[in-house]
Amino acid sequence: MTTPCLPDRAYGPTPAASTQVAVTTAVQTLTLPAANGGNMRLVNNGTAAIAWCYGPAANLSMTNGVVMLPNTVEIFDRNQNAAQLSVIGSAAGSTLIAHIGNGI
Repeated sequence: MTTPCLPDRAYGPTPAASTQVAVTTAVQTLTLPAANGGNMRLVNNGTAAIAWCYGPAANLSMTNGVVMLPNTVEIFDRNQNAAQLSVIGSAAGSTLIAHIGNGI
């Protein structure tokens, strides 16, 4: 029996953890759970576009970050075990959820 839709590296470590933050129009820092590198699945759950970048960045804006549209999911490299993300929203109304690890 075959199993369809296995995630990348499905037999590697399972995702280490998840974390989330309610996004506002002010820059916020999201501390990522400890994990051994791998992938970062980001979910923008809500009604507003958001922008994010690796590490703390007080100057983050909607024009200089990685933009995610409302209600989207994307997978990124963890960027050599980055410990934090900075995030800002075009308006309030979204939650950024981060799932960390291989096999997501």
